[in-house]
Amino acid sequence: MYKKMLFSFFIVGFLFCHSFAQNHVPIISADEYPYQVDAETWALASKLLDSQETPELVFPNPHPDAQWFPKAGFGLFMHWGIHSVASLQPSWAMIKDYPYGYVPQYEGKKYYSLAKEFNPQHYDPDKWIKAAKSAGMTYAVLTTKHHDGYALWSTKYGNMSTRQYMNGRDLLRPYVDACRRNGLKVGFYFSPRDWHFPGYPVSDYKFDHNLRGKRPPVTDHKKNRQKWEKFFAYTIGQLYELLTRYGKIDVLWFDGIGWQEIKDFRGAQVYTWIRSLQPGIVINSRWERPLGDFQTPEWHLPDGPPKGWWENCISISNHWGYSAPDPECKDSFWTTEKVLERLIRIRSWGGNFLMNIGPAPDGTMPPQFYNLTDDLSDWLSHSGEALLDVSPSPNEAMSNVMITSREKIWYLHVLPGNQSLIELNTTEKPASVKLLRTGEDLPIRISGNKQIITLSADQRGRFDDVIIVRWQ
Repeated sequence: MYKKMLFSFFIVGFLFCHSFAQNHVPIISADEYPYQVDAETWALASKLLDSQETPELVFPNPHPDAQWFPKAGFGLFMHWGIHSVASLQPSWAMIKDYPYGYVPQYEGKKYYSLAKEFNPQHYDPDKWIKAAKSAGMTYAVLTTKHHDGYALWSTKYGNMSTRQYMNGRDLLRPYVDACRRNGLKVGFYFSPRDWHFPGYPVSDYKFDHNLRGKRPPVTDHKKNRQKWEKFFAYTIGQLYELLTRYGKIDVLWFDGIGWQEIKDFRGAQVYTWIRSLQPGIVINSRWERPLGDFQTPEWHLPDGPPKGWWENCISISNHWGYSAPDPECKDSFWTTEKVLERLIRIRSWGGNFLMNIGPAPDGTMPPQFYNLTDDLSDWLSHSGEALLDVSPSPNEAMSNVMITSREKIWYLHVLPGNQSLIELNTTEKPASVKLLRTGEDLPIRISGNKQIITLSADQRGRFDDVIIVRWQ
């Protein structure tokens, strides 16, 4: 009994002295204890928080290892986690009356019961990545932790990860190794906001969409600041694990941060620190806008090509997570034609298409994924040069179809359903005009101030037909 009391006094005394000496964090409560960080991590976080200098950062990252991104073209996005068990919208499904995927059965903390069921026994990321590679994808991004706070690796911070629910199984290492074996760049999605962190201010107050924006004002500003600092340190601790355990990481994909009353999220300091660990990494602009190497508009395309490096991310099923088979919704997955159309538009504007699909809870991919990658692989076998490592359209006004280019070559993309004649808005005659899939010459004639190319019905293929135009 005496030894137990002595040990308890020692622990309490250590925590008090450590917290007091650091001058930032007060004595911790029992529910917060798993979310505390070690002294070394706290010192690092404090340094980033207390820095009075704003580092000068160049965007996009000028490091040679980062220069692959603007021509990457096509990437695989995967939202995977405890939400996959019930085929839920990641995280947001627990928000009461959330308009895009709320499920009453998993409202609020009930959602976290899924962690006990998530145990992928057929996880083979090598199969995923090989299929992605065959479809022309050059990088992949996997959700290491979504807003719900569940981490796919055995983090020593917090109590919502594979450490607590899978005996420390690391789901990230096989993914990283698969990417490297198959030549894809390695990307980590990491949500800086973490709804499982004690007291995190969820955007929908009390996990209720009806209370969105109605959180009571902060009354104890000092305590709120202390909570933010503890959360910041915890986040830095997890990021340090991700950026030091797995070798070279090519993409870091943030997805929003926030804390009531806090205006400065130390973006410049955090990005500088990340580059010190991973000099050639590219990071999106979702930690603290506008800081970032590339923009990531989602779902809808922007009105026109954004400036700088950018990608468009969208899910090809009915939400971001795993979509279980639904007999009443047979067409929930995009067709190959629709995927190609989006990819061509983005490439003609000089961006990348980050295509999302949710793996199943057992670690397999939906069959629609492999049907799609098989179709794309077949198409790439004859027309891949029109999308892989190409430049954007020299001028959208030069044709009535979308264009990608390479030096003195234009690739004209004739999509299914397009029955019109193909027009080039110039009187300059090309050196040659051919159907890329077959190599056969196509007739071209001048009509006014346009060049008219004829592609007959019997020359059409199932998907995008590419006309390769060579200039003198």
